[in-house]
Amino acid sequence: MHSRRLAVCLLASGLSLLSCDASPGATADAATAADASGMLSLRPRAEPIEFVGLEIERPVTAAEFTELAGRIFGDAAAAGQRVSNLELQPGITLDVAADPRTADQVVVSMQLTAPGESTPRTVLRVPASFQYGRVFIDTVRAALAEADAQFARDPHDAEPFHLEYNATSARGGHLTLMVSWEAGQARLTFRTENPRTSLTRGSINRQAFDGEPFETLSGTVNFHLSRDQFAFFTTRAYGITSGAAQNFRDFQLVPHNWLRITVDPRLQDQVVDVGFEVVTLDGRRIPFARAPASYIAGDQFQQTCFRLMDNMLAAEARRPGSSTAFSSPFYYDDPNGGGVVSVIISGRAGVFSAAYAVEAPARRLRDVDFVPYTSTLQIPATLPVVHNTCADLGSADALAGRFRVKFNASSTVRRSANLDGPLRGNIWGDVYRASDVTITGPRDGARAVASFHYENVDITDPANLREYEIPADLPAGTYQLLGFMDIDGNAVAASPGPDTNDPVTIPIGSYPLQCAVQPITMEFALLLPAGR
Repeated sequence: MHSRRLAVCLLASGLSLLSCDASPGATADAATAADASGMLSLRPRAEPIEFVGLEIERPVTAAEFTELAGRIFGDAAAAGQRVSNLELQPGITLDVAADPRTADQVVVSMQLTAPGESTPRTVLRVPASFQYGRVFIDTVRAALAEADAQFARDPHDAEPFHLEYNATSARGGHLTLMVSWEAGQARLTFRTENPRTSLTRGSINRQAFDGEPFETLSGTVNFHLSRDQFAFFTTRAYGITSGAAQNFRDFQLVPHNWLRITVDPRLQDQVVDVGFEVVTLDGRRIPFARAPASYIAGDQFQQTCFRLMDNMLAAEARRPGSSTAFSSPFYYDDPNGGGVVSVIISGRAGVFSAAYAVEAPARRLRDVDFVPYTSTLQIPATLPVVHNTCADLGSADALAGRFRVKFNASSTVRRSANLDGPLRGNIWGDVYRASDVTITGPRDGARAVASFHYENVDITDPANLREYEIPADLPAGTYQLLGFMDIDGNAVAASPGPDTNDPVTIPIGSYPLQCAVQPITMEFALLLPAGR
């Protein structure tokens, strides 16, 4: 379960990156400012936006993480060891550069080289601070060390967790570095998004949001517990009678002993302060997140979970496996002063689990230049003219007619690395009524209204395609043509069918027949995948 920076605006539909209003120039502060009554505005984002993202995951050891993260977040003394042109995958590289404007942060960028291109495209550029970077490194090292030690002692006592560093810029995009651990294996994930750009007319490929960039740290730890354990611990955390005197104090979230929770009651305010600290490998204490939770909401959370837990236990007692899964979150935050806390209780098949998802307060950064999309795509001013009348096609309206077909191949087929021969060979196909065909092919029981077979068809040159008339008079209507090209010459004439990497059609769209002779182009969309 991933923890994200949350705000009141996320309760509405149409989530945005920095604010609830996607209008250019709107800021996060303006969107979440309280009115005179002290209440926040609740409104969805109003303008259309778009973005492109990618996610890359790899196994990692504690030593490998420490070495790489140190090269990203190390201070100025380590500048000579910065990440430069690090290949995450072929054609995807990561770079970290000093920021000449400040000694407090670096600039992280990612480049993507598209297939067939030689010039990389910048798809991300965000600032990242040494301060939060060092906290991230210390936290991950402590968490991995504890998890690996726990797993070595008893694998059944170890529980999964993940930790994230997040940097967000309206101009440069969003970066997440996530370290996750489960069952003895740690993984490092790079998740990026281009900056949100506007889809408002006249503003294509321009940033949709404004506002200062920021970074956060977040994490989620998981553990199992019984109903009685939940009752006891929530009473200590949120209860009034016994909780006021026996709240958590430097409590270890076993088995995640590197993360400690302290709960301080503020009875006069009807809340408790819930704070989390990280204990580093060298024994230092790092405040991570803190937020108030009210006794009233805490009681509702407790009673909601009791109801769901009791329902599940009763169902399992009647018939094992008959219960339905549930989840109940309790969210509270102090975005300016302390961060975000979310407790999630879940149940499945009579087993209960808990997760604490916490997030450090957002820290402001210095922004970078805008990163626009780059593309080699040539967008025509107009689309080709569509001939809609039979006269336009050199024919005449008719109640029945014939298809005259040109065969062609999509650019996907022509450029495919799996194309193992020239686009030349015998073609077999069938004509169906369009209503008898879905995206997966003919409906059960559907029968072709005509079939065709042509030998030695050559479509290697898309500018020089021959026409073939299907010798079948068909009633006016809408039809679908399905078929394949046997480019390796091994189809059996008695029962022809495609094999791996033969060009095949996909039933997208349909063909109208309204003329005495109806010219159409039948396109082979893909090469048949292996095993199909």
